[in-house]
Amino acid sequence: MEKYEENQSLNRTPRKRRSTGRATITDVAKLAGVGTMTVSRALRTPDQVSEKLRIRINEAVNELGYIPNKAAGSLASVKSNSIAVILPSFTEKACSEFLIAFQDVVRTAEYQVFTGYNNFDVEREAELLTAMLENNPAAVVLFGSERLEHSRKQLEAAKIPVIEVNERIPDAVDLNIGVSHYDAAKAMTLHLVGKGYKNIGFVGARAEQSVLQQQLSGWQAGMIESYLTPDHFITTHESPSMQLGRDAMNRLRLRQPELDALICSHESIALGVLFESHKQVVRVPHALAVSCLDGSESCEECYPSLTSINVDYTEMGKKAAHLLLARLNGQTLDDDHETLTFTLIARNSS
Repeated sequence: MEKYEENQSLNRTPRKRRSTGRATITDVAKLAGVGTMTVSRALRTPDQVSEKLRIRINEAVNELGYIPNKAAGSLASVKSNSIAVILPSFTEKACSEFLIAFQDVVRTAEYQVFTGYNNFDVEREAELLTAMLENNPAAVVLFGSERLEHSRKQLEAAKIPVIEVNERIPDAVDLNIGVSHYDAAKAMTLHLVGKGYKNIGFVGARAEQSVLQQQLSGWQAGMIESYLTPDHFITTHESPSMQLGRDAMNRLRLRQPELDALICSHESIALGVLFESHKQVVRVPHALAVSCLDGSESCEECYPSLTSINVDYTEMGKKAAHLLLARLNGQTLDDDHETLTFTLIARNSS
């Protein structure tokens, strides 16, 4: 079992809690060159405002990242005790483990979590984010790095703590805790090369996601560093599945009969490869080594046990919660970006 921790400090200077000032309806009115009542009418009953004015006001809203506050009036001065969390999925292991741990910590500080999931869709995330920000949360948590520029402007304009998790994000809006998926894939590649494998393929799902792109780049870097050609890979925009693993294995072996190892982005894909290997009497790891980049306890239970990269998402949730609470309490942080370790667990499949 090997632990990896790369470039943990990005050498950032300490940052203080951001200003609580945020764009107001007065700011929008001033930028659009109209009165506040006109802005309010355009946002609440747009059919009562001319198209020319609506366009001008919408441009001002987008430029400022203005978000109408549904908690206005008597509640506006009350400190919010809610934290908005947007996840790509409620069922994936990484998301569920992170959320449970995060929620357990912030509840001890009397914060409540309200959640939404975007199904890996940035447009859906933008809708959720706007709705959540309208309710004036104390902070926002986002799982992953992909989002629309408009969403980023909204987050910056909200002037509340924001933490982006799962990936290392050098240009994060505010706080960041994540893993280098590039380093993880490269480490797995070098592990297999060290075991004597030379024709190492890669299979990945959700090709449009930055995590998969980082993993693919890490595999390519490991192959090139080892003077091997990174030619044998299949990526798809589909969700990960065992069927994808079965199909990808067959396609890659047909294309490259000398294929002797496979790195899979997801555990389910690797399990599909294992099952197809059993069906075709392909001996693992002698004829084909198999590994995955998001392992769980299931990797120990399958046959042969599956070599994997494991990330402690429970620890990530706890650390994200403590970092966010420190920011909410006005503490100055020594480092607002943290890179977590991953563990490479070599098992019988390699």
